[in-house]
Amino acid sequence: MNKIINYKNFNKKKINKFNKDFKSLKPFPHIIIDNFLNEKFAHKLLNHFTINKNWINYSFVNNFKKYGFNDRKKMNKELNLLFNSLGSKKFLNEIYKITDISRLFLDPKLDGGGLHQIFNGGYLNIHTDFRSHTNKPNWKRVLNILIYLNYKWKKKYNGNLELWSINGKKKVKDIFPKFNRCVIFLTNHKSYHGHPVKLNCPDNVSRKSVAAYYFVKQKQNLKLNPTNYIPRPSDSLKNRFLIGFDKNLNKLYSLLKRKNILNDKKVTKILNFLSK
Repeated sequence: MNKIINYKNFNKKKINKFNKDFKSLKPFPHIIIDNFLNEKFAHKLLNHFTINKNWINYSFVNNFKKYGFNDRKKMNKELNLLFNSLGSKKFLNEIYKITDISRLFLDPKLDGGGLHQIFNGGYLNIHTDFRSHTNKPNWKRVLNILIYLNYKWKKKYNGNLELWSINGKKKVKDIFPKFNRCVIFLTNHKSYHGHPVKLNCPDNVSRKSVAAYYFVKQKQNLKLNPTNYIPRPSDSLKNRFLIGFDKNLNKLYSLLKRKNILNDKKVTKILNFLSK
């Protein structure tokens, strides 16, 4: 596992800087780590972004042209080593030093996480993430880790990660999704983020990332807090309606998912049918 994460980023001096950044950077706690993975390993991961039947179709209104792959049983050795590393005691100890959040653990089933990619014309609207695990009601989500794998990505392709103010009214920061860049940020009801500008990349290129979510266990079950999408001030009335419509569908889906009535595979079949 030591050959997967680049632990040169976590010497004492850098840890202290990350800890200060996490506490001070606006609009909400976050850090950016470049050259996060071993360089050769990061390049190997590019071989695993071919869309097949194991990928989930998330594409509707708020996640347009977005696909994900999170089935650990279908992942090969390299991908499982990656997520095992992100959930290892060694890495969690480094994250604790940076964030001061104790008792963290990685969701081993990667619900909503895993490999993500969005294609030309796609986008991800501004939102706060689901804060209670769909199938584990006493799991509270507190941290996101995103690792970008966009080799030779160009600014004209768009796709910057946008961090918005805690009231969701204005963009505060852009983060370019360069290859092997990692972003770790606090997940709560004020951490608005997304990449709402349509991608303008070649059809054979996609915006690639790895996403994993960290939780802490609570003594009591939590209410279902699904992803909360919001419109931008510049969005038209039509877009505002569609964003709200999709948001309400997602709430319903989250409820049915918690009750084990629906799952990602079933919804993927529906969305694949609709896309035809």
